[in-house]
Amino acid sequence: MINGKKVAGVVSEFNPFHKGHEYLLQGIRQDFHAEYIVTVMSGDFVQRGEPAFFSKFERAEKAVNKGIDLVIQLPVLYSLASSEYFAYGAIKILEELSFVDILVFGSESYDLNRLRSLARFFLREKEGQEKEYQKQLKEFMAKGNSYPRAREIALEAFFTGEILANDGLGISYLMALERLHSSMDVGIIRRNLHLASAHSIRKDIRESCGKDCDHRCYTEAEKLYPFLRYRLMELKRDKIALDSFWDVSSDLANRIEASFAKKLSFTQWIQYLKGKNYTYSRVSRSLLHILLDIREEEAREELDKVSPYYRILAASSLGRDLLSHLPPNSIFRLGNALKEHPEWENIRLMKWDLFAGQLFQEIYLTGREERREKFIKL
Repeated sequence: MINGKKVAGVVSEFNPFHKGHEYLLQGIRQDFHAEYIVTVMSGDFVQRGEPAFFSKFERAEKAVNKGIDLVIQLPVLYSLASSEYFAYGAIKILEELSFVDILVFGSESYDLNRLRSLARFFLREKEGQEKEYQKQLKEFMAKGNSYPRAREIALEAFFTGEILANDGLGISYLMALERLHSSMDVGIIRRNLHLASAHSIRKDIRESCGKDCDHRCYTEAEKLYPFLRYRLMELKRDKIALDSFWDVSSDLANRIEASFAKKLSFTQWIQYLKGKNYTYSRVSRSLLHILLDIREEEAREELDKVSPYYRILAASSLGRDLLSHLPPNSIFRLGNALKEHPEWENIRLMKWDLFAGQLFQEIYLTGREERREKFIKL
């Protein structure tokens, strides 16, 4: 709490901000009586394995105009990761703030007890305690099922009813809370499925833009294609193994190398590489880990460390009350912070974030230089 007032936390991408997000924020204030809402939001790259559709500064400004009180950037190590690590990184930041009382997220099933049971089951499974489930999972995969489908079939023996697609991240949030032994309460808001999704909004923007659009208004993963091809050529020249990068298995590394000569477009390449064991997002994230030089060993070393800094992107007029309660290593203006603390540029998370920001500016033509962007205060 801050001055006796409840603080709610949400995890977001706002890619872009839409009516469903407004609905969630209204529910948080009405159902949970939160005075302040803090979000940890993806920065330049998002969990699906793509550059964010709009810049983080535009998304942060829209968020505080629509009801968020404080926007903190999720480092690219976590924002460009599987749902497990995406959730873990964001929840870890909210927990480290020490003043967030409740985590709230949208749920399609609207059954918190079942979601908690699933989260605990998956934690036990990761620890090797659910051996019968693991056995069945392998059997169903051996029969030719994709990993997601084999997982779904194997789970039917342990839980009645399907796991709804929109509940996946919620389960990951609950897993993160358990791993961190968090004291935060949890609240859920029933998803309104009649409201347009971020995916459909992005699709509509692309279609309305048409073939003559110069793409200055948003980014596309396709623009990363020449950068990635150059990066792969460089790694081959230097004999650096692709499976040394985060989330790139030996099998996927071999598939990437074997397909390099085909010269497919970025999205065609991902479609070619994906298979029963690799989803589109998994392949796309893996390619971007290679591009951003996020190594497996280094990434895993960072996961359980206390956050070395907190990048504050925006605050509402109400959210200014929170600023004095932030950790001392909070960054409001990146350029100023790095001048005062030049050693921060050698922090791994910072190096990855700075490079991700630089790469994003290369493909987002109306963006400004990362170090000149100012903290947004309404």
